[in-house]
Amino acid sequence: MAMTMETEFRANDAPMAKMLSVILIIGQWVLAIGFVCLLIMAALMMIPGGFRENLIADLPEGLDSSTLAGRCLASAVIAVGWFIVLRLLRRVVTAVIHKDPFLPENVSRLRTIWIIIAATEVFRMIAMFIMGGPDGYGNVDPSRLDIRIGTWFFIFIIAAISEAFRHGAALRAEQELTI
Repeated sequence: MAMTMETEFRANDAPMAKMLSVILIIGQWVLAIGFVCLLIMAALMMIPGGFRENLIADLPEGLDSSTLAGRCLASAVIAVGWFIVLRLLRRVVTAVIHKDPFLPENVSRLRTIWIIIAATEVFRMIAMFIMGGPDGYGNVDPSRLDIRIGTWFFIFIIAAISEAFRHGAALRAEQELTI
C-alpha cells in the first residue's frame, strides 16, 4: 500500500514544470514558424514585382520596402535568440522535473539566457532606432530610443535567479563532500 502511494505521489511531481515544458515546446514551434514567415516576408520585400507593390500600397507613408525587409530580418534574428532562450529554459525545466535543479549546467544555462535576452533587446533597440522607430519613419531621432523597462527588469530577475542557482549548486557540491 505504501508503495502505491509513493508511486502516485511521484506521478504527480512537478505538474507545473511538466506543463511549462509543453508550453515551451509550443513556443519553440511558434518561433520557428515565425522565423520562416519573417524570412519569406523579407525576401518578398526585396524582390520587385506586383505582389510587393500591393503590399507596399497599404504601408504608411515614409515606410518603404527596404525598411520593412530590414525589420523582418531584424525580427528573424530576435526570433532565433528567443528560440535559443526557450531551448535552454526547457533544459532547466527538465532538470526540475527530474528533481535536480541545482546543477552547474543550469547556472550556466540561466546566465546564457539573461545574456541572450539582453543582447536581443539591445539589438532590437539599435535596429528600431536605425530603421526609424516604431512608427516606421526613416528619420533618426535620439529621443525615440525605445527602452522597455519591463524587459530590463525581467533580465535582472533572471540574472538574480542564476546567482541563486549558483549558490544552490555550491551548497550542493559542499554537501556532497561532507561525510
